[in-house]
Amino acid sequence: MLTLYQFPFSHFCEKACWALDLKQQPYRAVNLLPALHLAWSRRMASASSLPILRDGPYIVQDSSAIIDYLDQRWPQQSLTPTDGNLARQARQWEQWLGDEIGVPLRLWFYSHVLRQRQYAMAFLLRGASRGQGLVFQALFGLIRHAMFYKMWINPQSAAAALPQLERALDTLEAALQGRDYLVGDAFSRADLTAASLLWPMLPWSGDETAMQACLPEVIRQWRQGFTQRPLYGWLQRTYRLHRPVSCIQP
Repeated sequence: MLTLYQFPFSHFCEKACWALDLKQQPYRAVNLLPALHLAWSRRMASASSLPILRDGPYIVQDSSAIIDYLDQRWPQQSLTPTDGNLARQARQWEQWLGDEIGVPLRLWFYSHVLRQRQYAMAFLLRGASRGQGLVFQALFGLIRHAMFYKMWINPQSAAAALPQLERALDTLEAALQGRDYLVGDAFSRADLTAASLLWPMLPWSGDETAMQACLPEVIRQWRQGFTQRPLYGWLQRTYRLHRPVSCIQP
């Protein structure tokens, strides 16, 4: 059986999980936590990052590489357009979205969430076992420091990330104006990437009221503005129409 090693709170892991669910192949999700995941990842792959997909003897690391592997292994419901020009556009969008939305959103979001234990625990311990939670809480100070270091989170980088993210959201919103999909007239890896990387802005903890209670004030205020964008309507619609049952979403 396929096994996906993931952080249940990661939008890059949600991207891989979504692709797996679309292929309708049975798989097992192994939920790991930052720092504690190194015992697994370093045994399987050269880098420490997740997601990692294991398919028998084959190990695939990184969400984009996982989509490539799944499309080759199970070409039905391909996420990569068959037309060469559209495929190139979809991959370009995928790379751009990761660089301009995925990374800055992660940096800015974690820069606020990790500073306050109650919010960090609400987000990072999603899908964690009781034992994982106890260990993680005991080591949280060290893990937080390691995450800041690994993701280059500091006051300067966090301040620069938000304007970069907002410019990217403007670009994405303009590209989708009057369109349902970024490339051609069908759902592709470009749309999956855009939606999954914005997943933290959806209500990932029950309803809106519960979600608000899990976020620091600065993120709550910014998110209120984001939900007024046409892009948020596209995000909700894309999840409703194209997201099968998820191993991450409640």
